Amino acid sequence: YVSRQGQNPGVGQVLEEFSELISGINKFEFKDTGARIKGFEGMQWLSYYKISQHYASALRYMFEVQKVPRVVVLEDDMEVSLDFFRYFQALVPVYETDATVFCVSAWNDNGMEKVVRDPILLQRTDVFPGLGWMINSRIYKELIDKWPLAFWDDWMRDKEQPRGRSSIIPEVNRVYTFGDRGNSVDKAFYESFLKPIRLNTAPIDLMTMDLSYIRMPQYADFVAGQIRQAETVPINSLVPSSNIAMQSKPQVVVYSGNQHSFREIAMKIGIQHDFKNGDPRASFGHINIARFGGRLTFIIDSKSYEDIQRGGNEWPYYWAGVSADKLIKPQPSSI
Repeated sequence: YVSRQGQNPGVGQVLEEFSELISGINKFEFKDTGARIKGFEGMQWLSYYKISQHYASALRYMFEVQKVPRVVVLEDDMEVSLDFFRYFQALVPVYETDATVFCVSAWNDNGMEKVVRDPILLQRTDVFPGLGWMINSRIYKELIDKWPLAFWDDWMRDKEQPRGRSSIIPEVNRVYTFGDRGNSVDKAFYESFLKPIRLNTAPIDLMTMDLSYIRMPQYADFVAGQIRQAETVPINSLVPSSNIAMQSKPQVVVYSGNQHSFREIAMKIGIQHDFKNGDPRASFGHINIARFGGRLTFIIDSKSYEDIQRGGNEWPYYWAGVSADKLIKPQPSSI
């Protein structure tokens, strides 16, 4: 399926060329009602309003017209891996039976070549990743009636949307973006964090593998177990090692809970160092996972670290940002 805005002849030519592969086309036209978000009234923000309304239109078309149970959303400047579709297919059973999954994405914000290694491993993140992602009808019904006028992706990261749920992502990306310019991307950001992304080329079939570890609370237990066994390393001792034996031992770097402390470590390792709505990008429970010099490295907020070390299980929800009655935690029926 394709969602198209406008009558660009180049787009029309491509659609005609691949017409036999297209099951349906959603024709979207932006209607400017004049409604604006306070502080973003100027014409320089208009494209964000167009994009948000186009996403809403496309989702309505798929769920309400085509009546599909779930949708994989892919923008037109993305390249996909050979196992892209099998990746999503393998995760459908988890998504449909684990109420703590907000969405499934093929994109890891920290999927740069030098900090990833294992194309089989999956992770979770509290920060909505987008860029090649699957949403099911259950989540769609929650969101569509309150869909934002603009900045839809940041709105998806607002705490009121996931309510403690997290998104499943791969360690090694199943999508790659070649869009080096856009509304939210400048050349410098693209060169630093998007161009170096590693796209999986290995013939991985997750359909044949046990993915139970990515469910909750199993995933939290899986991560906490690795952290308890890892070596704690101060930032000034954080150096890449060529020692194979050393690389096989995970390490933990603890930061003091403030953004400056995290950014110092993130910049040294080479992962993204910005925050989205109070959470480090790609983090789960304020834990980021990367390979530093080939060594599995956990960058963790001191509050989460202390809870894990004392055997606690509240650390994944410290940062949910909603009241307990709104928080979505694992239920026995979903495990």
